[in-house]
Amino acid sequence: MDQVFNDFKIIEKPLLVNEAGLIIYYYTNWLAASNKSQYSFDVAYPGFSFSKDWLLISIEDVFASEKAYVDFVKKVKSKALPYLEEFFTEKNTDILNLFYIFMENDENYLPFFAGIFQNLNIFDLKDLTYERFKEVFDFCFLKFMGVELGDENHKDLASLIASKKKAFKENFLTLMAKLPYRDELSMNLVRSYSNTRSIYDRLLPLLEKLCEILKDKIPLLSKDLTNHFDHIREDDYKFIKDIIDQVGINSFLLANAKPLNVYSLCMAANMEMIQFMSEDLDFAFIKLGVFADKEKKSLGKLKLLNQYLKILGDATRIDILDLLMERSYYSKELSDKLFITPATLSYHLSQLHVCGFVGAYIDGRKTYYYLRKAGFKKIIEELSEFASNIREENHDQRE
Repeated sequence: MDQVFNDFKIIEKPLLVNEAGLIIYYYTNWLAASNKSQYSFDVAYPGFSFSKDWLLISIEDVFASEKAYVDFVKKVKSKALPYLEEFFTEKNTDILNLFYIFMENDENYLPFFAGIFQNLNIFDLKDLTYERFKEVFDFCFLKFMGVELGDENHKDLASLIASKKKAFKENFLTLMAKLPYRDELSMNLVRSYSNTRSIYDRLLPLLEKLCEILKDKIPLLSKDLTNHFDHIREDDYKFIKDIIDQVGINSFLLANAKPLNVYSLCMAANMEMIQFMSEDLDFAFIKLGVFADKEKKSLGKLKLLNQYLKILGDATRIDILDLLMERSYYSKELSDKLFITPATLSYHLSQLHVCGFVGAYIDGRKTYYYLRKAGFKKIIEELSEFASNIREENHDQRE
């Protein structure tokens, strides 16, 4: 039997800076929503399914059976609102716009600046130095500019930083013409690189207020968090192992030979995020919303099928799968064959990864991608089960 990764480090302390970034994201999402007038900020929740895409819905509907959680979120957002309104004036429009830049313009994923917070694994604001902020900011900036960090296998943060230095030799103004974002947002992104210090300095006072609010209110979730941590540890970490198996990175984690840090999120209660080449000091980690396991149980099979079929319903992803039928490829080979940028390829591969359609392994200094039967078997089984329950009438017999 193949070796299964089994080295997990559960970290129960809340990531206050990450959580504060999620509050800011919810506010910017609320500001841009077309049905904003129907929901106050404290009850508004982004809609991510079917006809609700990017329309606000009520958190009381999403978490109808989780009264303590709804109470927690509403209190946090109510306390935060005056500071958010005070911050997002004309002088901080550049920061606001960074929350409206989405990879490949796909708004089903976190935007540029929310992604930075998602990769800052920091418990207390005092640890958020400019150097640490800048390091994560630069990696996210390169990713959204479509710059490839190279095909070498990055075994640690130092090797990533070395690749980053090479990448910054690119002419960003030339790259701007190829970006998929609106011209205003593309210019905003390019300017942010030289304005990072100013962005950091302006954000700190707001983050300080938000972290204080979170520190005061998180104890309201003590029971839910205890249940969450207990469930993670159940059956020898089965819930986490299932995620690793689905994404297909068991060999990656074994090669890394370090514990996988497992963090929890309060403000994004249904989120699952796994990172195996982190821009932060953690090289591999997973983040689970406090109700992530409940979300999987409650999400109907048709909705899960809808997600999988959406992933497969893209011509570029079908081309990737077609190539991987031949053999395993490393990323530069794939992007060259498909005539797409490394950033576009990374975006599509990440979606195929999440559904278990592709896996990755390390060979020498390169990361190779391959097709995984498990992902396809799962969707075939789900479709077969759905079809077996169809009560089909024979309309041909009717007159």
